Amino acid sequence: MRRALLGLALLLPAAASCDTGQVTTAAPLRLAGVAVEGAVEGKDGALITLTAAELAFGPLYLCAGTQAGELCETARLEWLESAVVDALDPTPTEVGELVGVTGVVRSWMYDLGLSSQLTQQGPLVLDAAEALGGSSVRLTGQAELAGVTIPFLAAVPIQQEAETEQGVPVVRKSASEDFEHELREERRSTLLVRFDPRPWVAEIDFADLLVEETCSEGGPAKVCAGVLERTCGPDGAVAEERDCAAEGAGCYRGLGCAARVEFAPGSQGFKAVRDQVVSGPRPAFEWSAEDRE
Repeated sequence: MRRALLGLALLLPAAASCDTGQVTTAAPLRLAGVAVEGAVEGKDGALITLTAAELAFGPLYLCAGTQAGELCETARLEWLESAVVDALDPTPTEVGELVGVTGVVRSWMYDLGLSSQLTQQGPLVLDAAEALGGSSVRLTGQAELAGVTIPFLAAVPIQQEAETEQGVPVVRKSASEDFEHELREERRSTLLVRFDPRPWVAEIDFADLLVEETCSEGGPAKVCAGVLERTCGPDGAVAEERDCAAEGAGCYRGLGCAARVEFAPGSQGFKAVRDQVVSGPRPAFEWSAEDRE
């Protein structure tokens, strides 16, 4: 849908471009993160320190209409590659060029290293996602809460599900967001997309990991009492006890002893990261332009 029609536009002869008032163009694309100073304040007063925040970004499509998605029948500009963004580094890195035709763009949509295709069931895994082990976003750090330090890893693949909108990029500008830029033949435009990773961890419920439980009949097989992991018997009695601290680990609800929390698919932390990357605060799209020589 979106790829094929732009490809045809790029193959048009110069005379056809003149007839429509459009000519082929290219705009350098740069990606950057932000400088994060100090801890991020999360739920229930958790103070979260990010040590790494990597995002698999791309492909990216810019459209003439004010709302992206299925309403964007044609991409005016597109970048079909992918790149890993260090969201903790504010230095812009040029990753390639958006190619297409001149005119006004009013919306954007992009995938996160996993591109949904109409021609296949599973997503196309691009180089950036491969570099992150098949994930779209990979976050490491630690949270301080109630005097406890919780090291964590969140590695989250983000893609369209088969039952949603297959073939449409997963992150899209809404009709209410402001985004407009005119690409002109006589001016060279550059687009910088800047990502802030702080909202991605702000909704993780670290307090839930520290909830203490007791063994009970029909209850969980393992429970935590402070740094003690207790294995529960079928009758609800404590069958075994393990000191996590003696192993340099913590005890976390649903996990037991662990050197760090790794959020599994379906967990609250996993879903919180995904929701914030897809529907939370948007990246900043910053245009600059200069006259061509």
